[in-house]
Amino acid sequence: MDKSIVTLVSDVQIERIREAHMFHELANVSTLGFKRAFEQFSVNEAGSDTELGPTLVEMKEGPKIYTGNPLDLYLNNDAVMGVINDEGQVNFTRRGDLKVNAENQLVLGSGKLVASDGGDPIVLPPNQIISISEEGRVYALDPAQEVAEQVEVGQIMLRDASNRNLTKLENGLFAVEGLPIGDFETGPEPVSVSIGIVEGSTVSAMEIMVDIMNHMRSFEMKIKLVKDLDELGESNSTLMRMA
Repeated sequence: MDKSIVTLVSDVQIERIREAHMFHELANVSTLGFKRAFEQFSVNEAGSDTELGPTLVEMKEGPKIYTGNPLDLYLNNDAVMGVINDEGQVNFTRRGDLKVNAENQLVLGSGKLVASDGGDPIVLPPNQIISISEEGRVYALDPAQEVAEQVEVGQIMLRDASNRNLTKLENGLFAVEGLPIGDFETGPEPVSVSIGIVEGSTVSAMEIMVDIMNHMRSFEMKIKLVKDLDELGESNSTLMRMA
């Protein structure tokens, strides 16, 4: 009996983690490049404690949102883009709304620095027109020149993740499962971007609401079962004392 209660309590803890995960996804229905992720759980040798494993990213392509902005990128197929996290490490993302910050660095709409192919920030010359090619090359054009030519000033870090499992980090960015945080060797498929388009979230508000409702019913049933087993255990103990 006690073992059944312990197992159910462990299940309830898992359900609480899943609930927080689903509400997090619901809050990101409108976040550009947001990917659904699925948590992995493992049971220890004792069969009682359940541990949370890596959260795997579902690399399903999100809807295309046409903006016409020359700095907006849609990463084609399973391409991911390198960005620099707050610790200076390279992480990856599918978000493609780029802009130039006050320090003339190429950044995401969230403010994260876009990584060059070498893992450094991409610094742009001031007061120039910036454009990006389908291969992720960054060009600058000086409008003050009578005969202006585009000059390549950087290469965005683009990697093919078609043969990789990606995990979602606490900061919402991606890393490769089983490898240290940082850059990784690109996969076999060519990488490219589409210009003037951004990728929407892969979370469907309707689907996640249905998942939450089903989860709540399952959660309530397990809580009731824990209470019933606890009461049954107390009744058995009372009968044994009387005997």
